[in-house]
Amino acid sequence: MSSPVWSRAAFNLNLSAWRNIRSRHPEPIGRGLELRFDLAGSLFSALGMLQERFYRRVLDQLDLRPPLFLVGHWRSGTTLLHELLAMDDQFAAPTTYACFNPHQFLLTRHRLPAATPIVRPAGDMTILPSSPQEEEFALFCMGATSPYEAFMFPSALGQLEALCDPDGFEHAQQLRWNSAITWILKATVFARGASRRPLVKSPANSFRIPRLNTLFPDAMFIRVVREPCAVFASSLRLWQSMWDRYAVTAPLKQEDLIERVLETRLALERRLHNGLRTLPPQRVATIRYEDLVADPCRAIELVYRQLALGEASPRLPKVRTYMMRNRPPATPSTEQWRSLVQARWPEMFDEFSYARN
Repeated sequence: MSSPVWSRAAFNLNLSAWRNIRSRHPEPIGRGLELRFDLAGSLFSALGMLQERFYRRVLDQLDLRPPLFLVGHWRSGTTLLHELLAMDDQFAAPTTYACFNPHQFLLTRHRLPAATPIVRPAGDMTILPSSPQEEEFALFCMGATSPYEAFMFPSALGQLEALCDPDGFEHAQQLRWNSAITWILKATVFARGASRRPLVKSPANSFRIPRLNTLFPDAMFIRVVREPCAVFASSLRLWQSMWDRYAVTAPLKQEDLIERVLETRLALERRLHNGLRTLPPQRVATIRYEDLVADPCRAIELVYRQLALGEASPRLPKVRTYMMRNRPPATPSTEQWRSLVQARWPEMFDEFSYARN
């Protein structure tokens, strides 16, 4: 990791978010960087208060339709499905601009930055300010407890499950989390059209099914799965790339990162399975990433039919066009990890019919 300096890439954390994170991670990071977060945090907090003053009343009066949540482990293909479903006008997905600027995006939504494509830190696709994005970044920036503090303080990866689950938070943190996710969904729908249904994608939500079901009765869930070795190898690259960009303390050693990824997947799948099995089958669908890539139109049709989302056929031309222009890259070889992943995640192969050899 390069030395943290004033100009290092950073999340737009308000002051409350920054102070809460620092209370959990008091490691020294350098005076310049500390000052930068304090000053920027004060500005974002002020913008947030101004935005709330203008929009709180209208958002309080807005009734949300049941959201559609895309869940599954990081690097399983939720982003691709998010992109494809977001082209349907019945949905409203949080944008990249909104999620990284939740304090002021309603104030500035008519003056978006130039639509310059940028490559995600994971390096697998380009995005625009208007591209669908994980609402988790908005929660993080607004001060809700989030596992994404591990992007800045890598040691937090050891507490990832606890950071994901609001049911284990202190009462005040639970209320803040409830308020933050409700706010970003309502703000998204307000900005995109009040009749639209929230379309939400965050792997961390895999730990939160009971909480989401309580906050948003009748919400639906699509679980995305992918070949386990590919998920494992790509997850390692994700954490390493995010630490290269955002970490303000030393990253974990390779062997520690490997163990954390292995443990996190097992915890996530256990919590996700237990949460989804309490829901009626008409509110849950599962899709394999490989099927989505091989025949995206058929995969989308099956999901629409299973969840009664309406007629899929009018949306399929957009799906075909997107896939022609944005073909997912081939999965790099994962053979070096196969024996380890098979030994630690055997159920991931068996449950979703992935070959072990």
